[in-house]
Amino acid sequence: MSHALIIDDNMIVSRAIQDRLSSLGFRSFDQTWTEELAVAAAARREPDLVVVGDSVEAGSALSAARRIAKQRSIPILMITADPGRLLQRIPKDTPFDGPFLLNEIEAAVALSHATG
Repeated sequence: MSHALIIDDNMIVSRAIQDRLSSLGFRSFDQTWTEELAVAAAARREPDLVVVGDSVEAGSALSAARRIAKQRSIPILMITADPGRLLQRIPKDTPFDGPFLLNEIEAAVALSHATG
């Protein structure tokens, strides 16, 4: 595990996710804040993990994750501050793990790699 793609338009949240992933052994990161930036970043460098936050500036973080997942088999985690709100927007057939709260990221990463 070395490279993670973080999709969220809140820099504070993205930094917090990066800090937690760093402690789990991730060494490089792409932080993106739009759907198109996320897809382009994944095409440039294949991530070992994709983390989807609550929102993006343009497009859809969930759509970006779906597009990336169609191209490659990569664990995708959803991290949120409000799981109830996010669950209302997620289709039931979404092949992502989560949503998890930020303080659950260590367990979420372990789960995604155990089942992935």
